[in-house]
This record gives sequence, structure tokens and C-alpha cells, in this order.
Amino acid sequence: MDERVDELLDPENAWVQRIRVRLAALSPELTELVLHLAASGEFWDWRGKTNGVWKRRTKALLKADGAPELVREAVMALAEGGSLHNRTDPNTDYGWLRPSPTRHLANGFALACGLLGGKGADPASTDALVEVLLTVARKNASVLDGYFVRDDDLSGAVFTALGDLAAMDALWTLHREVQPGAHCHLVLVRVVKKTATRLGLLPEQLAERTVPTCGLDPDRTVRLGPPACGAPWVNLSYQSVVTLESSGEVTVDWIHSDGSDVRTRSPFRSPKGFKARHGDEQVHMTRWLARHVESTLSAERSRLRAMLPLDRTWPYAEWARHYRDHPVTGLLTRTLIWEHRNPDGTWTAGLPAADHGLHTPAGPSAGAHDDTLVRLWRADRAPATQQQALAELLESRGVEPLVPQFAGC
Repeated sequence: MDERVDELLDPENAWVQRIRVRLAALSPELTELVLHLAASGEFWDWRGKTNGVWKRRTKALLKADGAPELVREAVMALAEGGSLHNRTDPNTDYGWLRPSPTRHLANGFALACGLLGGKGADPASTDALVEVLLTVARKNASVLDGYFVRDDDLSGAVFTALGDLAAMDALWTLHREVQPGAHCHLVLVRVVKKTATRLGLLPEQLAERTVPTCGLDPDRTVRLGPPACGAPWVNLSYQSVVTLESSGEVTVDWIHSDGSDVRTRSPFRSPKGFKARHGDEQVHMTRWLARHVESTLSAERSRLRAMLPLDRTWPYAEWARHYRDHPVTGLLTRTLIWEHRNPDGTWTAGLPAADHGLHTPAGPSAGAHDDTLVRLWRADRAPATQQQALAELLESRGVEPLVPQFAGC
């Protein structure tokens, strides 16, 4: 092994142990590539900005025989085990990661992945690479349950690579999963906006795809607590549960050490003694998240209200992902009347169902296909008889619309 390459490799690092053999016998061209990638710390920062000179040199070096394969293998190794770090990694100190040549090299390999796409790239190979990068991002951005060490620099490098690959679906997925509690979330937001703009997405499409999930599960709750007892992206010395109720109200259950709990509502004051026992910063995290859920719901209510006079349509699969199944937007969506376009051009109105259909005044509708068009029902284009039937449907199902939709509301 070239001595210069050996100096980059921390022998106690788990990722290094997985790739050391691969780096032991490199051609001069691949050795130059590895040394160049290890210099990424001088040309890239975690804010997602990559120096153009570094990128052009990387593209040139990736033309060497075996270079794309080497990059893919190195990143596949980052997707294994604990990714770049294990809890026993000496580079980890009280949860903080120290800069090191090994970390710079890992970041360089991740950034280089973004330059393997483009014209002439094999789509199947690119898709496989995106899946690997998605795993690396999840492990290093506190998304997956487990004891993964969070590395904001490596996560940011992967986000940048996914942007370079125009892997918009992967970026949407990460935007839903990576929470503001991780510093790398700032990089992700920038990359998502930049990539969406480059791909020509409309502002309204970007808005609906980037609604925060606030870490809520499908049941609209998020549990915070010590490691392995709550959301992986934040650790507290106590347990609490933030819930978005079906009424649109947000509640916080503060759980005492004996298992008993106290429920509070906005402004989410903690029970007596919590601040003294756990500290202001710890208590603030729960209160901040509860307020974040409240503000997100309020913003979505305003956005949906503004959409009522419009004639926007969505393919069913797209609408289901970004509206019906979103933990915040979905609460509002399921209290509104929507319409599916039938093959004969007519529209069927009703409440969203859990499957591909609607609950209509006449009973369950036929299932919609992924490309079936969906739109918001509008009272001003519906006859009085339909308005009355739909109002009775809401009453019979005990649904109280969280966004005014009927005339006069």
C-alpha cells in the first residue's frame, strides 16, 4: 500500500477495516484519486458547497480504469455495520466527532458518487447507487433506530451527491425522515431546494413536498427520551410524548420516572420540578417540538384554504403520499371532501379512504389507480343536492372539517 494512502487510514476505524484490502494494491491513477478525495476537507464544507476546481479534478480522475468501481465499493462499505463509526471508535469523544483524514476520505468518496451519474450512465447502476447512499444518509443522520454515531459532515456529503445525481425521490424521502434536531438538516433543505429548482419543479410542488413531519409517526405521535427510548434524532434525560390529536390540538405527556404522566396543552408548561430535575434546555426541546407541530399544522391549514378556489389536480399516488398519508397534512386532508376523476370524465366526491377509494354518500367508491386524477371538491361548482348529501356524510361519520370548505363556512 502506498504510504500516503496508509496515512489516511485509521486502523481502528470499522469502515477502514472493511476497505483496507481494496486499497492495498491501487494503480498510480487510483492512488491519485484516493489522495485527491481525501483532500475534500479543503474544498467542501458541510453547508453543501463544493469547490468547482475540486469537482473538475474529481471528474477527470474518475475516468481512470476501475475508478467508478472503487468509489462504489467504498460507499457500499459505508452502508454496512455502523457506517463510518462504531461507538468504540476512538474518533468519537462525548458524542462529538473530531476531524480526521479518514473522515475526509469518506466524505470525498460520498461526494464522488454524485459525479458518477449524468449522460451515458447506466440507469440501473445509478438507482442501485442511490439506494446505497440512502442507507448511508439514514445511518449518519439519526434516522434509523439503533446506536449509530451521527456524522453531519458525511450526511451532508451524501445529500450533495444525491442532488448531483438528481435523485429527487430519495431527497424527498430524507426530507420527511431527517428532523431539524440534526444539524445536517440545514444542508438537506438547501440541496432539496436547489435540485428541485434545477429540475423545474413549481413552487407549489416544492411547498407540498417539504412540509415537516416533525418526527410524527403515522399515529401522529412522537416519543422523546433517552437513547433507545424515543426518537433517534434527539436524546433527553426523561420521556415525553407529543401528540397531534384528531381535533387538531397538540398535547404533551410529561412522563415521570415512576411511569406516571401529566398532560399539558399549549403553551406546554412542564410539571412542577421538571426543569429543576432535568434542566431548562432539556425541557425546552419537548416544548419546542410541540410548538413546531402547532405551527406546521397552522401553516398547512392556511395553505389548503388558499388552494380551495384553485383547480389543481394530482395523480392519485402523488396526492396520497404528500397529502393523505402525511402525518400533519393528512389530518387536514382526511376531513376534507375530494374528487376522483372517472374514466368517463365525471367526478366522484367523498372523504378519503384508507385504500384507493372514497367514502361517498352512496357508499365506498371504486378504487382509484395511481394515475387517477384527484382534486379538492368545491362547493361553488356542486349542486345543492350534492352539498346536502356530503354534509350529511360528514355528520354521519363524525368528521369535523378542519378547513372550511362549504359555502358560508
